[in-house]
Amino acid sequence: MTRDLGRLRAAMAALLVATALLFVVGIFIERGTGSAGSPHVEATSPAADPSATPHAEGSGESSDGGGGAEVSPAAESPGATEAAGESTETHRDSVASESFLGIDPEQPALVGMAVLLSLLTAFLVWRDGRPIVIAGAIVLAFGFGALDLLEVSHQVREGTALIALVAAVVAMGHGLAAAVGVAILRRQQTQ
Repeated sequence: MTRDLGRLRAAMAALLVATALLFVVGIFIERGTGSAGSPHVEATSPAADPSATPHAEGSGESSDGGGGAEVSPAAESPGATEAAGESTETHRDSVASESFLGIDPEQPALVGMAVLLSLLTAFLVWRDGRPIVIAGAIVLAFGFGALDLLEVSHQVREGTALIALVAAVVAMGHGLAAAVGVAILRRQQTQ
């Protein structure tokens, strides 16, 4: 019976480690690809584009080589300025919609703390295995699983299927870890 408990504790610890690693992979995928609601926009200055070089009146030069009338870059592409403003606004809205209780859960410090907490919990489950440790791990797994389900919902709304799939797998892993923890507690009570 003790041998079975050891295997269950190892399984729970492995699930916690695997979900932490998958969580990090999901964060890297999301940051690498961006989300549909916040497309990657390069910030460029108008002077960097040779066709958009401003023409000084009276200099006799024009950027197109002809002596015709020149139109200012702002007048040439008002749609580009509006599009840049819209993408910035869309990005701000996307970041605001990702916040949870006013906190962005994808801040590197919070991601690092969540991963460290998960790894520490996995170590304690594997090495210690007292009922209080297992109960704490179950609470942690349910809490992280709930946050994962919120992320799945968010990614589905954003239209990013790959990240939604990774978040769903992480949520299932947390649910399975919690179920294994419940099995451990039941076996410990029957001993």
